[in-house]
Amino acid sequence: METRTTRITGALGTVTAGIVAGIIVGTSLVSAPAAQAAESDATVTQANATGVVIARDQSVPLTAVPMAPRAVTVTTNPNTRVTLNAPRTKTRSAKTNAQGFATFTKLKAGKKYTVTADGETATVVPVLKVGRARDLTIMTTSEPGTITATWAHATSKARGGLTIGYTLTATPVGVADGVPDGVPDGDPDVPSISIKTDSTEAVLRGLDPTVLYSFTVTPHNLLGEGRASVARMDRSLAEVSGIAMPAADDAGSDSAEEAPSAEPSAAPVATSPPAPTPALTRAPQTRTIWVCPDTFTDVDGVCTQNRAYTFHTETETTAYTYHDEFVETNRIWHDHAFNPHNGCAYTVHGDRCMGWEIQGYTTKVKDDAPSGWTDNGTAYARDVDVKDATPDGWSDNGTEWIRTAAKVARTVPA
Repeated sequence: METRTTRITGALGTVTAGIVAGIIVGTSLVSAPAAQAAESDATVTQANATGVVIARDQSVPLTAVPMAPRAVTVTTNPNTRVTLNAPRTKTRSAKTNAQGFATFTKLKAGKKYTVTADGETATVVPVLKVGRARDLTIMTTSEPGTITATWAHATSKARGGLTIGYTLTATPVGVADGVPDGVPDGDPDVPSISIKTDSTEAVLRGLDPTVLYSFTVTPHNLLGEGRASVARMDRSLAEVSGIAMPAADDAGSDSAEEAPSAEPSAAPVATSPPAPTPALTRAPQTRTIWVCPDTFTDVDGVCTQNRAYTFHTETETTAYTYHDEFVETNRIWHDHAFNPHNGCAYTVHGDRCMGWEIQGYTTKVKDDAPSGWTDNGTAYARDVDVKDATPDGWSDNGTEWIRTAAKVARTVPA
């Protein structure tokens, strides 16, 4: 077989045709498995494509929430006409923007509005910012590391009504006097403790008896948090309850007692000072009692919680009433000789019968609105306060809402 060699000159220099052919063939051989692998990968991807979400419902449910004082924001599909109305108020409407939002302002706080869009309806109550609580009082309990907090807060429908809640927080701010190894401010080993409640009292557990705390109660409604009320401790729970704390030289005294003495007779036991906190080395003495849960009061052995009624405004209407009134249309004067046999339909003046003949008709005239009512154009109307429905889990005793609970076990010092 004849071997021919042709020199090829190009950008890569001069090579032989035989070498180029070998490179081309080698490339074809290497590419074949890669193509097979690509085909295999495509097959695996197709096999795992089951259950992949490729489309979702783009419709937005109608919602309306307070976003600012006396204002609400409605969310629905973009470019949708939204109407807002309430009894004895002018119906308002707006079109949602490209993001699906429409905001209504200058509404009456505490009044329930109905929102309508695309056949859907929702209700919303605009509110004002929640007011500040007052008279925050912190008291000790029989349970170590536990306090009871009470406060006062004036609520109303305009401020949020039943949506008002509170956050009670204890923040470490210092160490009690006389504690040698206190925890510095902000140390993560003594974190802040918080509890949320819808009542104006709460029980907070887990406090360090040797630490001074600052307590805050922060009211909140649908618009967010209001201003906090603050109460700060000037004595630790250990100081108030009389729990003994280790003195600064305790560690040195213990070490001296444990070290062997070179002259036993020089350190008689009788002259050694007594340990300052023997109670801390004994096993804790506790007992179990049955008490009402937090925020419940024991009333004749029954754990009871009370809540004052709340109300909302509704418009009451009654049909119009009418009375008859005569409407005069014409008058004719009559003056003729009086005939005793025929009588006189008017007034007899000597031998004359004289008087006016009044012509007209009787019609129905609407009465004025009764006292305390107004005329809304279709009926007499007035706003009345209506008691809200009894909350879930509560009952109505005729004067307030009430609920009960079973007593719970609690371990306390003996």
